Amino acid sequence: MHKMFNTARYIFTLILLGTAVFAQAQQDTTLTKEVEVTKAYKPTLSDANKLNSMPTIDETEHQKPTFNYNINSQPVFSTFSVNPLKAAIVETSKDQDNGYGLVRAGLGTTFRPYGEVFFNNQNSRNSLFGIHAMHLSSFDDIELEGGNKVDAPFMKNEVDLFVKHLVQDNVLSVNLDFKHDAFNYYGYPLTAVTDPLLEDAQTINYFDTKQSFAKGGINIGLKNPTAEYDDATIGFDFTYHYFGTKTDQREHYANFVLDVQQPMVTGVGLLEGGVLYTQARDIYLQADSTTGNRSQIIIHAKPAWFVGDETANITLGVNTWFIMVSDEDTEAKISPNIRANWAPVPELINLYAGIDGDYVSNYYSKIAYENPFVDPEHDVMNSFQKFRFYGGFDGKFSKKTNFKISAEYAIIDNQPFYYLSEALYLDPAYNPAPSIVDNTFKFLYDNIDRLKLNAEVFHASSDKVDLTASVNYYTYKLDEQEEAWNLPKWDANLNIGYKVSEQLSLSADIFLMGERKALIVEQPDLPLAYPTNIILPSAIYKSSNLETAFDLNVKGNYQITNQFSVFAQLNNFGFQKYQRWFGYPVQSFNMLAGISYSF
Repeated sequence: MHKMFNTARYIFTLILLGTAVFAQAQQDTTLTKEVEVTKAYKPTLSDANKLNSMPTIDETEHQKPTFNYNINSQPVFSTFSVNPLKAAIVETSKDQDNGYGLVRAGLGTTFRPYGEVFFNNQNSRNSLFGIHAMHLSSFDDIELEGGNKVDAPFMKNEVDLFVKHLVQDNVLSVNLDFKHDAFNYYGYPLTAVTDPLLEDAQTINYFDTKQSFAKGGINIGLKNPTAEYDDATIGFDFTYHYFGTKTDQREHYANFVLDVQQPMVTGVGLLEGGVLYTQARDIYLQADSTTGNRSQIIIHAKPAWFVGDETANITLGVNTWFIMVSDEDTEAKISPNIRANWAPVPELINLYAGIDGDYVSNYYSKIAYENPFVDPEHDVMNSFQKFRFYGGFDGKFSKKTNFKISAEYAIIDNQPFYYLSEALYLDPAYNPAPSIVDNTFKFLYDNIDRLKLNAEVFHASSDKVDLTASVNYYTYKLDEQEEAWNLPKWDANLNIGYKVSEQLSLSADIFLMGERKALIVEQPDLPLAYPTNIILPSAIYKSSNLETAFDLNVKGNYQITNQFSVFAQLNNFGFQKYQRWFGYPVQSFNMLAGISYSF
């Protein structure tokens, strides 16, 4: 296995060197073409499904950045959540003078400082440089379901730098980013926190322990945003990051993807290929019940053949993966890749259907960001979506209204589910021994069939109002588990923007997530400190309901001058302390207000 890892690393290095040589060979500094590139705080997308005849909406200030209020200010939907409505993209006018940047600063309830800076500098007709930095923190406390009032502080810091440069018809982008999140393991489910956990400097579990995530990385990409479906193109994307935690886990992540599109005598040949490498340190290895390092290399190739035109086409291909994991046997996976598109009325309605699959790497930082309250020594198995049958249609009801309706049925192996473990705390100081629930999540796995129905609508009634709504409905069929733990049966969101006047604009975001089932696994035959993720046959499964989550956020911005404006944001205006993760209620109603300066 070690020899195979070394060989794969050499191949990975050669691919990167070859791509760098290709990119350099393609560069032409004599070009005078203009490239419209993305600003850090005002994205515009070049997408085949984008409908460009939608009305434009003027900005209320030079830019309108958005941000997450905190790590728990709104439902963090799972990977089964809504897909973005690609047809619902509104561009600001190309002639609009957006200036160089924006500075925002504010303060919220319970001492909640906030600051954010955006800066862009277009050095030439062919390049753009930008910086974005943000800080947000809170020192609030939260009352748990059992009555305890606990400290639940958090801190978010982000810094992003990017350069985009035109290389012939391609855009070469380089992005550097660093983010830092700090928080407490403050939660405990159902009952009052047991006495042993309230002692100073307790080491029974992670209750009231501070945690932080730090991630720094680089992304380099080359793509042709104006290429047609039958143009010859080649592009690549490379991402590397280093991730670390306060609890001493570390991760290296590198992912390289090469995309090739080549017209043929009949149709167009497509190829996506790449290599993913991850290494996590100081995690609890499930394979041999020890603490150590885990590495994986996943090589994928997705050849396909495209035939047809923009009105009607079909893609025929296969997806293949070759997987090498340091503590598992080497294996290969394959799935179909078939898709048909038909636009009976071009630009008004498009019908599509297909079959594909996906191999999902559950690498360390992905799981940590998905659920920050997971056991920090987690080692999660990868999942394999063997088949996904999907279909739907999207288009326009009118020039002002776009829509998408879709359905999919996925068959997935080794889907991970979160649960909390409960066991006896054996200490002579406590008699009888108390039963304590561990407040960091562990995993169990099952094979799952998932049906998802999705509907989305975007509407812009005038240059003053825009509305986006989406709703998803899910059903699950599992081999062993009684429930799809922590997964909702439906979720929805509604976003409304209204420009009251030239100075005042308002917006509201409503997030809804249906009831879920959470799980505590009691293991009476194991002491609490037993370091395992194995569930014994004598374990008792205890299910709990998580109520429907409702989160309303309201924002307002008032333009004082061309440069200065004031803003206010009311978060969780529904005053609901819902639990996104079992035992971890979010902060209730809170406010943030401040001033912006555009330059």
